[in-house]
Amino acid sequence: MGQQPPSIQKALAADAKLRLHFPGVTHLKAGDNLTIPQATPAPTLSIATSALKSEPGIKYLAISVDLDAPFPSWSFLSPILHGLHFDLVPGTPDADGFVPLEGGSEWLVPWLPPGPPKPSSAHRYVFLVFEQPKELDAAKIRTSLKLAQEVKLTARLWWNEEDAEKKLGLGEVLAGNYFNTHA
Repeated sequence: MGQQPPSIQKALAADAKLRLHFPGVTHLKAGDNLTIPQATPAPTLSIATSALKSEPGIKYLAISVDLDAPFPSWSFLSPILHGLHFDLVPGTPDADGFVPLEGGSEWLVPWLPPGPPKPSSAHRYVFLVFEQPKELDAAKIRTSLKLAQEVKLTARLWWNEEDAEKKLGLGEVLAGNYFNTHA
């Protein structure tokens, strides 16, 4: 696969300004391992206060992709879109300086749990958070990205992250993180 877009490069080199919360485990450090059962439920996210925009009323959009399908050494199906969540708003900061991203009751593209095939080595599941442009809503996201009401697996394959960011008018990624999972 060619070079990753800047947003993914930043997430892979992240200083973990994004935390991923699964029932029973909080993923803090970029590149740590999670088991398939740990990462199966849809995660919630929290972002470092230093990564948030200061203007009131800002909403955020999160995208998750698998960079390594079906195998890291032969990733011809990648990236695969694993989820897209929008209309996220900051909650109450915790003592560690992280703010939960809340709202956006449903994932626009529902979370697809990790599923690397045997005997694959670990896959990298990357999460990116962007400031959501004010005019962006579910209908505009679906139209811009040509997403059906129900996004099937075939529409998730060969995801072009850089193209999606341009079509949605997203700026620089504010925070990112990733974990590894293997079969």
